[in-house]
Amino acid sequence: MSEFNKIKSNGTLTLNKKKIKGCMVSNETEAVFYNKKNEAVLTIPYTELKQLSNIRHGGLSSTVTAKMKDDSEYSFLLIEGQKVYNNMDKFWLNKPLQNYSRADELRRLAELRGEKVQKVKKHVIKRRHPNRSIGGDIGIYVMLALVGLMMAFPLIFAVGSALKPLDELFRFPPTILPQHPTLDNFSDLLVTMGQSWVPFSRYLTNTVAITFFGTFGHLIIASMAAFVLAKYDFPGGKVFFNIVVTALMFSGYVTGIPNYVIMSKLKMIDTYWALLLPAFAAPIGLFMMKQFMEGLPTALIEAAHIDGAGEFRIFWSIVMPNVKPAWLTVIIFSVQSLWNNSAATVIYSEAKKTLVYALQQIQAGGIARTGQAAAVTVVVMAVPIIIFVLSQSQILETMASSGIKD
Repeated sequence: MSEFNKIKSNGTLTLNKKKIKGCMVSNETEAVFYNKKNEAVLTIPYTELKQLSNIRHGGLSSTVTAKMKDDSEYSFLLIEGQKVYNNMDKFWLNKPLQNYSRADELRRLAELRGEKVQKVKKHVIKRRHPNRSIGGDIGIYVMLALVGLMMAFPLIFAVGSALKPLDELFRFPPTILPQHPTLDNFSDLLVTMGQSWVPFSRYLTNTVAITFFGTFGHLIIASMAAFVLAKYDFPGGKVFFNIVVTALMFSGYVTGIPNYVIMSKLKMIDTYWALLLPAFAAPIGLFMMKQFMEGLPTALIEAAHIDGAGEFRIFWSIVMPNVKPAWLTVIIFSVQSLWNNSAATVIYSEAKKTLVYALQQIQAGGIARTGQAAAVTVVVMAVPIIIFVLSQSQILETMASSGIKD
């Protein structure tokens, strides 16, 4: 058995009107369902298969149904049912699955009738949309390239400025890319940071801790509250959500004074809680998670209740994996907000200040620190951009398979 062709998925087997939890493992010759004790409950040799079907519920869950030659039928509700179905469908006839297009099938039938088949001309440029000309495709790609270049220009200019020596930074008209790139601006920034009586690592640790715990707390609290608002009816639920939607209208500049007054009354000024608690209660995460969770089928949650799963188990094992695009987006917004927060209005102790605050003080050092200011700009924006780059592929991939509806 090749490990490359071995697919495993957790799920539930319906056998004799009973539901058995476990996992299904498919390979080149058979599919085996194991219970939680890792005991083989059912083995399906591909040579005995008569029919194989798949009902996709959206997200990653599918119901795979296998009908045997003896007319027995087995149903599996699998978290990654599409992958298991594709693997079984590939090997159950003991030959690779061959994909034929409609044109290939018509050509094969014409050859069987003895008709002369004209070979189709192959285009140098393949068209994905038959209703659009190749010229239209080229025009769209050119437009997308120009728009992408416009969006990338600020990033390219910022990185280029950070790599310029001082004489090029003051040159007019300014150049986009450095003619003599250097890392002196970054080395000077490290030297300046090292001259502070508070170590550079202290600023970095403060920022990383605030960003991590603030994002984690915001994600968990917003997700749990959104789950209740989206899937349960209780008195005052709609009023509470309307308050959350109204809170989205106010920016941080408007809520800054009320937040300060509340933190002052709670004796939390000059503590990390002055940043963490407002981050936990940010309305954007709750709004996004609630709107996304409304698309989850209620039948999926009811089925989990029937299987004996508790509320937290349903939330953590069923709901959260299916709303992955939403919480990845919440992470991006939260990291960007907390990482760029200087906290100058609520943190006074130098040992508790954030990295962005320290970098901004260097950036305000005047003309002599213009090069260091350019390096500061790159350092500040690097982390949010890296988080987005690492997450955006997963967001797009999951978005394509998460349109679950009742």
